[in-house]
Amino acid sequence: MSQHDDNLEPILDVNDIQGNILAGFNKDHQTLLGFTIDNIDKAREYMQIITKEISTLYEVFSFNKAYKSRKQRLGKEPFGMISTWVNIAFSYGGMKKMVKNIAEIEHYLDQPFKNGLTFSSQGLGDPVGEQSEGNLHNWIIGSPRSIPDILLIIASDMLDVLKAKSNDLIETAKENGITNFYHETGHDLSYFNEEKRGQEHFGFKDGVSQPGVRGKFSNNPTDYLTSRPSIQPSDSNLPELSYTGRPLIAPGEFVIGYPTQNLNNSRAADPADPSIPKILLNGSYLVYRRLKQDVPAFEKFVDIGYHQLSSIQEFSEMTPEKFKSLIVGRWPSGAPLSLSPERDNPRLGKDSYKNNAFAYSDDLNGFKTPVISHIRKVNPRDQATDQGGPSRTLKKRILRRGIPYGVPFEKSKPDSMNCDRGLLFLSYQASIENQFEFLSKNWMNRSDKPTNAPSPNNYDSGYDMLI
Repeated sequence: MSQHDDNLEPILDVNDIQGNILAGFNKDHQTLLGFTIDNIDKAREYMQIITKEISTLYEVFSFNKAYKSRKQRLGKEPFGMISTWVNIAFSYGGMKKMVKNIAEIEHYLDQPFKNGLTFSSQGLGDPVGEQSEGNLHNWIIGSPRSIPDILLIIASDMLDVLKAKSNDLIETAKENGITNFYHETGHDLSYFNEEKRGQEHFGFKDGVSQPGVRGKFSNNPTDYLTSRPSIQPSDSNLPELSYTGRPLIAPGEFVIGYPTQNLNNSRAADPADPSIPKILLNGSYLVYRRLKQDVPAFEKFVDIGYHQLSSIQEFSEMTPEKFKSLIVGRWPSGAPLSLSPERDNPRLGKDSYKNNAFAYSDDLNGFKTPVISHIRKVNPRDQATDQGGPSRTLKKRILRRGIPYGVPFEKSKPDSMNCDRGLLFLSYQASIENQFEFLSKNWMNRSDKPTNAPSPNNYDSGYDMLI
């Protein structure tokens, strides 16, 4: 095997990388627990206990693979095939308490991680008014008064098992000088209504477009983390694709200590930095944002916008569903507007390859997929951006592992109007600054980025309206 192959498809330390990062828990129920370390000495002893609880990439990937195989064979969800998983994350404050030689690794830590989310709040577009619910001082989690030292992520197929596991972890932590102050559980919306499986609260299928991560489980040349067909797109400037049409990206963009994506070649990787401290290897930076979704306000906005547009002759066939989809860039089923611009196509939405393997080169003006649509603002795909060619977009991708919280909105039930609902947003990346924050600050919250549609009046492309 050549050095180039070693860089492109390194063997992953599958027993040290946490399972939610590269494989994803993908469970119907997920609990987040925030803790404060009160007794540092006892907390360090606690680490020997909690380490045994951590679910690895090997465990999660192997279960998911077996589950999918059995589901495919049965043609339905395999009854009784369940698992419960745990992963852990530390804030900078938590690391300073737990790591004795923290000064020796300071230089290698991502600056936004050290600053904390409150420092970035305004740049992320959060409300600045102190009376606003979304102002950083009013956050339920992550405000200056509620930053956890430790965050545990527990996921399970069974809610009662999840509750029992969470309670056990809280009790064990308490016995070791660690106090639980935040406890929240999210559910796949199928928990309330099976027809809403995989959706988020605005009514769209979620998690459709995720990166495919390169890397192998062993020396076996085909033992890939992400399987892929042998026939790939002929344009070498575009990335190779997985069986689900997702671009294959070097693992170092998501896990520290591995080769990173080459800036100018979508099918090449650069060697890992050999100087990275051992304590950081196989880790990732986690961003957690509790994002409220105001569904009634969204529906009202759609109703106003739909009526305004439909009164114009060229938009006379506009519908509320299409207006929503123009904001998102996909139909509720997950079918991309790029491939089905006129109406939803549930069959296409279920096609995991086609609903990922599409481009925008034939739609520079955004007549099919508006340039302000959410999926286009965060992932310009084959289009050149303010950063350069398409290969540079691959370095901006993140792995999303969130889950909805709160009950679904139903117009027929007035009591659901003012309920708190939204997304427990979780993302993994090797650099908060260059990935999550870049997407939020430089593309979603900028009207002139990442690309401008050709316009005789030089109009900016617009903001990410969904966010």
